[in-house]
Amino acid sequence: MRFTRQLADTIVSKTKELTLLNMNVMDRNGIILSSSDPDRIGTLHAGAIEVVRTGEEIVITAETAGKLAGTKPGINMPIFFQNELVGVIGITGQESEVVPFGRAVRMMTEMLLQQSYLSEQVELKERAKSYLVGEIMVGVEPENEDMLYARGELLGIDLSLPRAVMAIEICGHESTRDQFYQSFQQVRGIVKLFPNPQQTVLAELGNQRWILMADLSAYKNEKVSKQSLLGIASKIFSMAAVWFKGEARIAVGGKCGNIKELGRSVHDALKLVDMLRKDGGLPPVMHIEDTALEFILNDIPEASGQRLIEKVLGELAGDDLLMETLQTFYDQNMNLATTAKAMNIHRNTLLYRLERVQSLLGMNPRSFRNAIRIQIALLLYRKH
Repeated sequence: MRFTRQLADTIVSKTKELTLLNMNVMDRNGIILSSSDPDRIGTLHAGAIEVVRTGEEIVITAETAGKLAGTKPGINMPIFFQNELVGVIGITGQESEVVPFGRAVRMMTEMLLQQSYLSEQVELKERAKSYLVGEIMVGVEPENEDMLYARGELLGIDLSLPRAVMAIEICGHESTRDQFYQSFQQVRGIVKLFPNPQQTVLAELGNQRWILMADLSAYKNEKVSKQSLLGIASKIFSMAAVWFKGEARIAVGGKCGNIKELGRSVHDALKLVDMLRKDGGLPPVMHIEDTALEFILNDIPEASGQRLIEKVLGELAGDDLLMETLQTFYDQNMNLATTAKAMNIHRNTLLYRLERVQSLLGMNPRSFRNAIRIQIALLLYRKH
């Protein structure tokens, strides 16, 4: 562990707040890293060199200050981390004024060092998790499988447990995106929503995307796990809206029994997130099992999809009101009463619009066979 400029600035700032005394933080070479007097930063402090040499605190008087380069009257104390001297702090002032505060400041500094070290270890561990998820995404070769399981164990992750993937994307203004990255601790707290937080892996992919791998061993069957994960995803959606004032899209994958399946599921979940972003007609939170048709249509080449849209929808594609009516009609399972209610129109108005749709399409939209063709065309139209 070593003093960084950022950590040294924090120590000086906090000491200034608590004591109103001037302070310096020096590294093991006696160079001032941070100071209440900015002009002293980067200069040599001979008193600090003496503290490093002896490992003992020294009090510098007005008389001795003239004999030690770069020093002023005050107290200089060694800072230890895990029994190693890592730096020196100096408080400027008269001995009677600085000594009472010195040891308290030294204790506070060593506590800040410990806190910084623990935070750094957590960040390293989270970064290692992201690397592990990245390797799983690339594809697991048979000869590397055991190594990945072992790396998971080192991070406290049992990759042999049944898991499900959740892909999360947050979209907002630049300021909220910056806040998103600055609030990693807050985001990481979502793992507490799951039955086994210790085995819930959360990794940042960048571009406002996160991958979460949840342990499913607490659920009695896949139906229960699907319902629970969709409920948790909805909570995350609501939390993201409050935290970051942005839209969220969350794709929930199916059960994975091994890391090979996990890798494929990550790609499928990210693909579904892309679909949720492009298709405004889809809900922002979806389970991959509920999007089989959308996945198939997503693989249709754009030119082929456009030809199908033109052939089935024809002139209707240019009438926004009739297109909305038709989509709502299918969203309501072709129920006239609920469709009219959803659109806040009279039943006769709905019937008139459906007749207009039929005349433009040249087929009855209420026929089951025709409805299949029309809905596929509508899905492709939304996608394009």
